[in-house]
Amino acid sequence: MQSSLGTSRHTVQAQSPRAAALRQPGRRRGLAVLAIAAPARDGVPSAQPQSQRQQSGDSLTPAAVAAAASRGRIVLESAEELKSTWEHRAWTAGACALLAATLGLGLSGVDSVESTAGAGVAVLAAYFMADVGTAFYHWGVDNYGDASTPVFGGQIAAFQGHHQRPWTITEREFCNNMHKLFRPASFFAAGLAGMAAAGAPAWWDVWSSSFLFLCCMSQQFHAWSHMKKSELPAAIVALQDAGLLISRKDHGAHHKAPFNCKYSIVSGWCNPLLDGDCPENSVWMRLEKWIHEKYGVEPRGWYEPSEQWKEQERTGAAA
Repeated sequence: MQSSLGTSRHTVQAQSPRAAALRQPGRRRGLAVLAIAAPARDGVPSAQPQSQRQQSGDSLTPAAVAAAASRGRIVLESAEELKSTWEHRAWTAGACALLAATLGLGLSGVDSVESTAGAGVAVLAAYFMADVGTAFYHWGVDNYGDASTPVFGGQIAAFQGHHQRPWTITEREFCNNMHKLFRPASFFAAGLAGMAAAGAPAWWDVWSSSFLFLCCMSQQFHAWSHMKKSELPAAIVALQDAGLLISRKDHGAHHKAPFNCKYSIVSGWCNPLLDGDCPENSVWMRLEKWIHEKYGVEPRGWYEPSEQWKEQERTGAAA
């Protein structure tokens, strides 16, 4: 039996009275994200004055500020909050150094045609798997949970804030943007470096360090995909044009409601495989139906976006 999901763009099977009840108006179990960007410092909710936000050329509506403050969050994007700090630089540089050491130890074991081929395959596998991995992670935080979700709440809120104000990622300094990934990755990087020093196989050292580095760098690839070609170095434009990095055109399709496709933020190679020929035939829809049938939770992608996920107008920007 099929029934409509209200304002949903899709139709799913109702397998039980409980599932049907969950889909009644007001009973939806998908969670709205009301936060803007990041946890309040020291547990104290605050919202920055309008005058400070206007220094960076942007503004938020009073309702958005109030919503953020009510959930113990702060509105980012003042000029200072877009800059890199020494802590940001330390986490980013430290993780990169550990990954470089692991990769170096792996490459030092390449001493034959066979091992050279193995290292090349490991890098290519890491490249493709990072593309797939970022797609699944992006899909998860875009569709499930909210700012209060354990472990991932901050990331969910940040992605929601990104959908509201996608230009902000292009204004962050490099380490300000990257430390959010390299900081947690540094602990895994330390483990990989220890394994390499203990004599792990060369292919493992090459694959694992490349995979983790590309997953972290996807945040910067993502930022570049929101920038105009005139704002990018020629080498980055060439990589995007060659399809080796996600481009503005490819990623732009993801920012069209209901944000249910084009989740990859490395190269985009896996997007056609995961998206299928239409949303109803995608890997995402199959997973979403399974989750709904098993747990009664609907993804945000089944609905037109709420106000908390709609892109805001950038004040002072050229049309």
